Amino acid sequence: MYALPEIQSRFYAAMTADAEFAGIGVLELLEEDAGRGRRRLAAYRRGVLGNLCNALIASYPVVSRIVGPAFFREAARRYMLANPSCSGDLNDYGEEFSVFIGGYPHARELPYLADVARLEWVLQTTRHVADSGPADISILASTPAARYGDLLFEIDPACARMDSAWPVHAIWRVNQEAYAGDMEVDFSRGSRVLLRRDRGVVLVDSLSAAEAAFLDALASGMPLAPAAETALQADAGFEFGTSLQEWIATGLLHKARLETTTE
Repeated sequence: MYALPEIQSRFYAAMTADAEFAGIGVLELLEEDAGRGRRRLAAYRRGVLGNLCNALIASYPVVSRIVGPAFFREAARRYMLANPSCSGDLNDYGEEFSVFIGGYPHARELPYLADVARLEWVLQTTRHVADSGPADISILASTPAARYGDLLFEIDPACARMDSAWPVHAIWRVNQEAYAGDMEVDFSRGSRVLLRRDRGVVLVDSLSAAEAAFLDALASGMPLAPAAETALQADAGFEFGTSLQEWIATGLLHKARLETTTE
């Protein structure tokens, strides 16, 4: 008689082992013909791995489109065997896939693929960030012009930033199903990306160096004046007021308050 934890452990091992060894350790627990037991385990294992593979395809549709279904499913199979699911929520599965694909020998000729996967996982997590409630920037109306530079902004939690040495924004954009424009991508350029959820849809935008510097400075808790100076160091002609107005209007700048000053 085996204890339940032992049975569960052996069954879990059977689901995550290579096919050749999938039944070892668990078949002796089944009170039936060994051949029938192997067939039942194989069917269940196919279902488990199939669900995980479909979860990866849902999280990484652009990566799948770039490499093709057969390539992706084989990469996914190898990832699944090395990275069993630790959550009952399939939305949680696949966080380390970008690391895996970056070291996957058969993807060596696609060095940008890991960053595309990283972008897609950031998109996935941004989609599922909890709603933080309505924006509140009412303090702007009562702030004297002389104190504008002391304003501190909180960024909407349902957004994220990432940078890449590869043009991941352009790669992601041209691989959308509805895209019908120029397919040419300049692989000599990097990218700065902003992902922001708007009414349930995650928008993926490209930022200039100055925009990225400005937003990152505000997100780090830097007051408006030094944040603008940081952006101007990246581009002396940057119109930070335009970006500020747009980010307030879209709710990206979620809350505002005045920095406490001591005189």
